[in-house]
Amino acid sequence: METATACPTSTATILACQKIAKAFKENIYELSSIRKDWDPEYAESFYEWIDNTIGKFYTESLDSIEDPKYRDWHDVMAAGLQSIKVLRASMKVDFKHNKPFLKEIFSTLGYDDYFSDAKNGDHMSLYKLLRTFTQNLDEETKQLLCRKGIPESLFNKVFETAAHIEEFKCCIDALENENNLNTLGVKEVADIYEITQDICRIATAYYHFDPVLRDEFNFYKVMINL
Repeated sequence: METATACPTSTATILACQKIAKAFKENIYELSSIRKDWDPEYAESFYEWIDNTIGKFYTESLDSIEDPKYRDWHDVMAAGLQSIKVLRASMKVDFKHNKPFLKEIFSTLGYDDYFSDAKNGDHMSLYKLLRTFTQNLDEETKQLLCRKGIPESLFNKVFETAAHIEEFKCCIDALENENNLNTLGVKEVADIYEITQDICRIATAYYHFDPVLRDEFNFYKVMINL
C-alpha cells in the first residue's frame, strides 16, 4: 500500500513537474527538433507517468498547496532566493578584477555546491545554501563586502530568512529524508524530478529569446505560481 506524503513543499515540487511536463507536451513538435529522443510519444508518456505518480502518492495532500503554511513557506523561500541572487551578482561586479577572491568566497559561502540547483527551484539546495552562507560568513568578510557597496541590510535579510526557514523544519526533514514515501515512491519522484530538470535546462536555453515560453520551463517560477 502506497503512503501519501504530507509535506506541502514536496507536493509543490511534483505539481511543478506536472505543469512543466504539460508545457513540454504542448510544445513537443518544436522541441523535438533539438533532441533525438524527444517526440510526442515520449512527451505523452512522461506526462502520464507524473499523473499516475500523483494519483498513487499525493492524492491526500493536494489541498496543502492552498494551505496558508505553504504560502508562508513560499514567501520565505522567494525572499531568500532573491537576496542570495542579488548578493552573488553584487560580489561578481565588485570583485570582477579579483577572480581568486570570488572563487574562494563562492566556495566558502556555498554557492558552488548549491546555487545552481537552488535557483532552479530545489528547496533543499536553497535551504543548504542559506545555512552554509550564514554559518560561514564571518564579520571581517562581511565588512569587506559592505565597504565595496553592498548594504548591510541585504546580509541581514539573508540571516533573517535563514532563521525563519527553521520554522518549516518539518518540511525540510521530509524533503531530506523522504520518510513520507515508500521506497518505490522515493525512486519515482527522484527520477521524475531529474528528468524535469534536464528538460528545463535544455528548453530554457532554446527559448532564451522567448520569455513567455522560457518561463514555462523555469522550475522555480512554475512552482511559485502554482
